[in-house]
Amino acid sequence: MVSGNFKKILCGILLWTALSFSKALVDRVVASVNSEPILESDVRMGMLFYEINNRKQLVEKLVEDMLFYQFLVGRGLQVPQELIDEAIQNIARGNKTDVEGIARELAKEGLTLQDLRRFLERELLATQGLGAFLEREIKVSDIEIELEGLKRGSITVVRNLELLVVDKKEESKLKSLFDPKKELSDIARAMGIGLERLRVAKGELVEAVDREVWRSRVGELVIAEDKDHIYIAKVISQEELMDGKSLEELRQELIAKKMERSKAELLERLRKNSFIKVLQ
Repeated sequence: MVSGNFKKILCGILLWTALSFSKALVDRVVASVNSEPILESDVRMGMLFYEINNRKQLVEKLVEDMLFYQFLVGRGLQVPQELIDEAIQNIARGNKTDVEGIARELAKEGLTLQDLRRFLERELLATQGLGAFLEREIKVSDIEIELEGLKRGSITVVRNLELLVVDKKEESKLKSLFDPKKELSDIARAMGIGLERLRVAKGELVEAVDREVWRSRVGELVIAEDKDHIYIAKVISQEELMDGKSLEELRQELIAKKMERSKAELLERLRKNSFIKVLQ
């Protein structure tokens, strides 16, 4: 099953009317991968999706996608038709039209909705499907994270907290609304002020608040004040940052790097074991 998140592949779509092509252009084969064709219609669709004007570069991209598509199909993966339907609906909404409107614009260029569906099926499987496949195969151990942190330098302990800052002129109103059992967000809403969500290291807050925040335990509510303000803070969690990143952020960064390496290695292997022909 492929993720339903289309933002990565659809955010660069141009208006269908932004490009014009020769109406008489035949949907010929421009390349083949293991005897499976890449058509002129795929190239024209690719110009819209990838915003690549260099034809040679675009055909190369389509060949890579076809290699990944064939690899995943060979392992039993496929894109649900409802996912393709949703992608087409997203395209229509992005261009302020409906599916019939997209079909009419495609027809002007000698293209069909079926051409679009075929293109989307390959695109979704070769991008999001490949990402899901590789991510299942990749593991990052705690030791790897610790070693990466040591390479990057010092470790900073931070606390994630909610902070309500109330002007002392509103003290009586605060007293009437305050209840330690209430969520700070509810108190903030009733006061008509914003609730801050912060990640702070020791010493980064106003002295009175900083002292109470770092004296308290995770989950506790603390109150402090100075000449002008009353501060109410709740410590949500504590974590260690390495190079400004949490352990989970660092884990995801390492996974992304491993995925890029795995993708490059897989592509090289597929190229060596495939018959690719690009036509002029």
